Amino acid sequence: MRELYNVEAEHGLLGAMLQRPELIDTLSDDLSAESFYFPENSEIYRGILAVRAAGKSVDFLTVADHINTLPDGSSALAYCAEIVHNTPSVASAGTYARIVRERAIDRALYDLGTQAMDIAQGDEDTQAKIAAIQAAALSIDTGADSDDVVKAGDVLVDQLEVWQDRHDRHVSGQTLMGLSTGLKDLDEKLGGLLPEQLIIVAGRPAMGKTTLAMGFANHAAIHQGKSALVFSLEMSKGQLVDRSIASEGRIPLSAIKNGTACQTHEHQLAAAARSVQVSKLFFSDKAGANIGRIRSMARRHKMRYGLDLLVIDYLQLMDGDGGNRTEQISSISRGAKLLARELGIPVVLLSQLSRQCEQRPNKRPIPSDLRESGAIEQDADVILFVYRDEVYSEHSDAKGVAEIIVGKGRDIETGTVRAAFLGQYNRFESLSAGWKPEAVEKPAKVASLAGRYAKERF
Repeated sequence: MRELYNVEAEHGLLGAMLQRPELIDTLSDDLSAESFYFPENSEIYRGILAVRAAGKSVDFLTVADHINTLPDGSSALAYCAEIVHNTPSVASAGTYARIVRERAIDRALYDLGTQAMDIAQGDEDTQAKIAAIQAAALSIDTGADSDDVVKAGDVLVDQLEVWQDRHDRHVSGQTLMGLSTGLKDLDEKLGGLLPEQLIIVAGRPAMGKTTLAMGFANHAAIHQGKSALVFSLEMSKGQLVDRSIASEGRIPLSAIKNGTACQTHEHQLAAAARSVQVSKLFFSDKAGANIGRIRSMARRHKMRYGLDLLVIDYLQLMDGDGGNRTEQISSISRGAKLLARELGIPVVLLSQLSRQCEQRPNKRPIPSDLRESGAIEQDADVILFVYRDEVYSEHSDAKGVAEIIVGKGRDIETGTVRAAFLGQYNRFESLSAGWKPEAVEKPAKVASLAGRYAKERF
């Protein structure tokens, strides 16, 4: 069993920095003062960084003069001189830094055991405890040693590379910074679904909000080769697969449900099934899940399979923390936003709307129609409302057309994108010039529901 510290490595690292200051920038990337076990070594490291930041020459004299007296009251000059004298090899500085870093992680893991015991003995529910322990474990080696406050000029240096990447993508015709939604006009409006975004998709019942969000997941997994995970608290995994196949194969969902698709759409069914099977599209249908459980499952999923997009259907069916439902909804939306930041992916969260919009002459929704909590509007980076006029008006001139209303967008303009709603196929498509609604296919009468496809293994 190795020790949780290595005094020789700490001295060797500090000695190398004092003798070869040009190594400081490289060796300090993954280290903080807390990476050192001994307080006097932490103080010397802070002194080295402070002298370096002041633009002064770094050696054992300048650093000792900056520190003067160590925490134990001894002379910093004598200690720095001893470190330099006993440094075995400056050439091994990288190895010393790795050892110091590893021992710091070992100590954090050791402390995690105590923290886990404290959490386990708490009053929270089991899933919340698991999520808390997972979060503590994942935070150990995720760059937590970097400064929480940075100078704007330092950020600008890194941002220049981002600007260059955006320019290169624009020149090459790759205008999207995030995942494509599968709808050209919506992509142009949003710039894609961006990492760390919380995207709210909201609408009244039967408007198509689940269809829209599922379309995002299908397009990401099947056509972009990304990993997409859909949490549904309303539908089973079988229902989700039916919808994905219908959308991908442009097969009437009713035909899939009653079995006639096996004969009437045999080739489309086989092709769509293969596409879904080889994709990284995942489903979970755990009823009554809370945001803590979803966070736990999403973290675990990302470690196992990767994760580029998370869809949660829908907010009002989730359990939350708080004394009343408004507080619970607020905790869920806040948790979803933190999850998007933590995993570095877009999180699409579906939400119901209140009946307030139906009491207005213009029934198109606005952010204040979000049901049960204004915190949803506050936490969201993007809010998309799905509106179809034909739901309210049988004789609407916009049959088969949906309005995707951008009710809120950070760094983007609000507005409306029109898309074709193909309800029979459970999908949205971009509107093309001269587009007309498709006639609904009538299911064919067949003697057998099995068809040849049912015998094919894929």
